[in-house]
Amino acid sequence: MVGLDIPIVPVRRQFFVTDALPQIPRDYPMTIEFATSLYFHPEGAGLLVGMSNPNEKPGDTYAIDEDFHLQTLERALYRLPALEHARVAQQIAGLYEVTPDAHPILAQARAVPGFYIAAGFSGHGFQHAPATGKVMSEIILDGAARTIDVAMLDLERFAEGRLVREVNVV
Repeated sequence: MVGLDIPIVPVRRQFFVTDALPQIPRDYPMTIEFATSLYFHPEGAGLLVGMSNPNEKPGDTYAIDEDFHLQTLERALYRLPALEHARVAQQIAGLYEVTPDAHPILAQARAVPGFYIAAGFSGHGFQHAPATGKVMSEIILDGAARTIDVAMLDLERFAEGRLVREVNVV
């Protein structure tokens, strides 16, 4: 609409929820295996289990990839053997909005004054929403974020080769 190249693409993420696992305490912490991106945490009476597919291409499909589901299940069983007797109650696929460095764009676009971007959270938007509202209000009202420096999350970083590097993005 404003003639900008905003490099955000949809990428499918899949996860599943198990039936009840009474042996797992409800206050069990979210657990992440950084080497594979496997994660799980309590969800209702069961567990929510997911893992990023490094071979997933951008697209808009919500179909379950059964081969990848089996890979996730196999890795989850290795990491948490208590899942052996659990039943998969629900499989879910959704879309993340992903930037080339898996970090959001939080800035005014230099090429279009007055056009502000807060997008591309790669699955972390809900978690970051309160801080995003705060820093975006500061950018709009004061010209820069004051609460936390988000200058490195500008749109221009992609064209200028200044991608934000983080080893463990789930």
